[in-house]
Amino acid sequence: MSINGRARILKNAIVALAGLVSFVACGFSGVEGKSEWTKTYTLSEGGALEIDTTNGEVDITPSDGSTVSVVAEKIAHASTEAAAKDAAAAIPIKESVSATRIQLDARMEGTFTGGDREVKFHIKAPSWAAVTINATNAEISVRDMTGDLHVETTNGQITGSGLAGTTSVETTNGEVTLDFVKIPASGITCSATNGEITVGIPKDGNARIAAEVTNGDISTENLTLHDTKDTRKSLDAVLNAGGPAIKIETTNGGIKIRGR
Repeated sequence: MSINGRARILKNAIVALAGLVSFVACGFSGVEGKSEWTKTYTLSEGGALEIDTTNGEVDITPSDGSTVSVVAEKIAHASTEAAAKDAAAAIPIKESVSATRIQLDARMEGTFTGGDREVKFHIKAPSWAAVTINATNAEISVRDMTGDLHVETTNGQITGSGLAGTTSVETTNGEVTLDFVKIPASGITCSATNGEITVGIPKDGNARIAAEVTNGDISTENLTLHDTKDTRKSLDAVLNAGGPAIKIETTNGGIKIRGR
């Protein structure tokens, strides 16, 4: 593994530990209160959507036309129902909006705050939108989006299906499952520190695959590979005629690459 790779792993491990300590130490205790936050925007063709959040979920599916619809379920816990509802309503979501870019920021301030609060984003956006998600302690789900996708998360599962755009995914603790309807022209990059990675791609697509694992195994299924350099811990191979790079790396957990 490269020096940069080792540095990235060390950095992510430190961030993950801080997130886990916050999550465990604070806990979700007391009475639950909820507050719903809804917004609708219009995004220009080729525009971008960015979500930054701490604790909760991000779920993104396609909308009709150029509309971006957001329903954010803000949740807090306190000693009484009234206090919990007030705390939920007070959770801030910052907006930065233009015709070409929509950014929503629900990050909690401070490393050891926010353990009793969370935001669950349910978003419908144009399928072509470029999506960026930066999260800590959050489950991520992106379905049937064809634009570019960039996800970085600490502590949380990442699931993507029906994907078609250039994709970069990085997590510290959590499984990654991605399924593509086509292999993006600029490729796929996926990395994890602790978690299994499963990637599904069209079996008749063209790509160059490079996969590496430290503690775990690599397996492929239903793919025509050649020029293969295959060990238990690494795989370098050409899929059909070769093409965009598919790079997959994890430290603790297996890698599965499936053709369909």
